[in-house]
Amino acid sequence: MLILAAGLILFLGVHSLQVIPGLRPRLKAGLGEMPYKLIYTALSLIGFGLLIYGKIIAHPPVVVWMPPIWSRHVAFLVVPLSLILLMSAYAPGHIRRVVRHPMLAGVALWSGAHLLANGELSAMLLFGGFFVWSSITYVSACLRETPPPVVKGWGGDLTAIVLGALLALIIINVHMYLFGVAIIG
Repeated sequence: MLILAAGLILFLGVHSLQVIPGLRPRLKAGLGEMPYKLIYTALSLIGFGLLIYGKIIAHPPVVVWMPPIWSRHVAFLVVPLSLILLMSAYAPGHIRRVVRHPMLAGVALWSGAHLLANGELSAMLLFGGFFVWSSITYVSACLRETPPPVVKGWGGDLTAIVLGALLALIIINVHMYLFGVAIIG
């Protein structure tokens, strides 16, 4: 569990630099643009690797609570919406304009749905960490940044919806093989 916690702290810590006003520009100025990006990427990858490894070795699982069956149905409905939000972060459109920070909102929905549907301590630490981080970062980003400009047309939104739905279908089919939990069946 310590490796999972260390991975969370490292990965989410690096991704929280923008929450502290002026810290990221100061680091870039002090280190230089390329060294900053290399260090940021290396720490992110190490943290992500620790997250994965820490979750894998967190066995036997410590069960804190037994989630009700309906929580899985909620996750089944909410996760595809979170994937559409993630895709809309890269496809400028009305979704991005309204949500402002769709990647953070998508991570909050994804992690919140998984937190609700999982009662293992390691899952609660993993998804709870992402939920708290994305919620705090979302509020912080909305307070410090102006909304994106108005976009004409619906191409970006349609792209995000189609790609998010396709990604959801792929995940439904490989979730058992990747994570040991069947979504359907």
